[in-house]
Amino acid sequence: MWVLISAALLLSLTERATCDKPAAQPTASSWTITFSPAEITAEKGLCAVISCTFTHPDNIKPTAAVWFKCPESDRCDEDKNIIFHSETHSKAQKGYKQRVSLLETDLTKKNCSVIINDIRKNDFGEYQFRLPSSYTYTKKVNITVSALTQKPSVLTPPLTEGEPATLTCIAPGMCSGTPPNITWTWRGTGDNITELRDNTTIQEREDLTTVTTTHFSTLTFTPSAEHHNMMVTCQVTFQKKNKIEETVTLNVTYVKDPQITGHKMVKEDGTLDLTCSVDSYPPSDITWSKNGTSTPLQNYTENATLTISNVTREHAGEYVCTVQHLNRTMTASTVVTVMYLPVILPGSGCVDQAEVMTCLCVSQGVPSPLIVWPLLELNTERCSLTTSVLGSSVNSTISLPVGNHNNTTVECVSRNVVGEVREKLQVTQNKSQEKQREKELEGIIALLSDLKLITAFVVGAALSTIICCIFLCLKGKCKRQKERIPMYSDCKSPFMNLEMVTCEDQQTDAGQAVGGEQTPLQLELSEGAENRGPQTSGATGKFATGEELNEVDYARINYSLLKKTPEEAEKKTTTTESDYAKIKREKKKEGDEDGGEGSGVNMGKDEEKENGKPAAESDEDTALYSNVKAIMGGGE
Repeated sequence: MWVLISAALLLSLTERATCDKPAAQPTASSWTITFSPAEITAEKGLCAVISCTFTHPDNIKPTAAVWFKCPESDRCDEDKNIIFHSETHSKAQKGYKQRVSLLETDLTKKNCSVIINDIRKNDFGEYQFRLPSSYTYTKKVNITVSALTQKPSVLTPPLTEGEPATLTCIAPGMCSGTPPNITWTWRGTGDNITELRDNTTIQEREDLTTVTTTHFSTLTFTPSAEHHNMMVTCQVTFQKKNKIEETVTLNVTYVKDPQITGHKMVKEDGTLDLTCSVDSYPPSDITWSKNGTSTPLQNYTENATLTISNVTREHAGEYVCTVQHLNRTMTASTVVTVMYLPVILPGSGCVDQAEVMTCLCVSQGVPSPLIVWPLLELNTERCSLTTSVLGSSVNSTISLPVGNHNNTTVECVSRNVVGEVREKLQVTQNKSQEKQREKELEGIIALLSDLKLITAFVVGAALSTIICCIFLCLKGKCKRQKERIPMYSDCKSPFMNLEMVTCEDQQTDAGQAVGGEQTPLQLELSEGAENRGPQTSGATGKFATGEELNEVDYARINYSLLKKTPEEAEKKTTTTESDYAKIKREKKKEGDEDGGEGSGVNMGKDEEKENGKPAAESDEDTALYSNVKAIMGGGE
């Protein structure tokens, strides 16, 4: 019996011992956590990412995650230290609400990474992770908070004048906390700051281990030369008090037109200084050259100064500045003028002619000189001044009466900005006519001194004289023979009949002329006179002009008019005694010129006297014969 009781009691104690023994605890190796990195440094205003992974026993299924911020002295895993609770957000401390979040909400993936945004100074310390109702991991991670030092990144593309461009400013931290405030400011050379409109864009990308939330701002504008070397600042402000900025200097590609400065007019023997400058980026290459020459004078960059010492007149001309900027070529030019003292050129002088003195002064210089005549300032008489300019030459001419002046020289003054020159012009007496007569006299003397020439001249003159004498003698002989023809020779001769008829008609014409009427012969002669002109009217006009009748004159006479009817012959009138007396005087004069020889008329008179005819009738016949001879030409 006691044996049974003892066995039952022993069994009871054994069962009791088995029931009171606790359940088997998991091993420590089943609960692990890993932080990467174990020490984290966060900057104010940015964010801190605690990257961690954990393990747990297979029979544990985590449903919530809790993060604690451990105080310096107390235990960490207490409710008052909770900064994040995945199931109950209200358990988080006030200062951490909405600042802490899991990067992966599915805990079965064993990712316990958390991000703390908008880091503040009091966020430094140790942090611990726990799975509620399961296990608190003893390993901790430490966060250190420092001042904000990360600067925004400003991306600047190549800038060219006139081509639109966009600047980009990326905020630091790449956190998903409160978006920062991004502003742009310009700072020019005059320290003038211009704030531009904020144009912030948020770009987020998150994965299991990193956060790539990006905050950036863009600025679009059209660059110009004024934007070159301008400072642009991108400022990022976190939580309205943590500010960080980045400043960049813009480099704009541009080029302006080249400019040439310096004195473009230089005195002879002076120094020429010309500067060619061009505003450009990047710097341009500059080359100096003179127009008309192929060899460059000098090569420079940015600013090119051309210096030439001891300038001469050959240095005057056009100088060209050539600018090479990248693939663009530009030129600028200027004309250099070399100034020199005026000179009075040959050909200047004065001439005194016909009591008028004319002076010419020709001067050349750069710039064009001014010619002054001191004589005009002293002379109050009337004078004329003429000035002409051709290029760098000036001609000045003055004319004034000489009067009682005996000037042998006249001063010409030529001046410009370089200086003045004076020259006395010689006065030349114009004796061109006297010189011409002297030359003629010298020519005659030269001819007279030539014996051969004189001999030839004398022989020629003698031969000419002999020939003329022979001609005149023959002419006089023929004339006398004609005058010796008897007035009353055979009337049957046609020539004599013509002469006599003509003489009778002449007397009749003369009588009709006295009565105021014209005979048919006079009308014919008048018509011929009109055709031949006023000097050839009748025989009288012929002798008055010293001309002789030609054979063509006979063709102009209408011989039918010479025939007279008996009635007309009876009506003829005799000429007045005054007409015969005049004819006799003329014939007597001709007889005297023939050397006293007896004429045919005189012979006729002697014969008439011998025959007992009256002298009056002989004189009348002589006059008629002379008239007929004058009309017919007398064979001359």
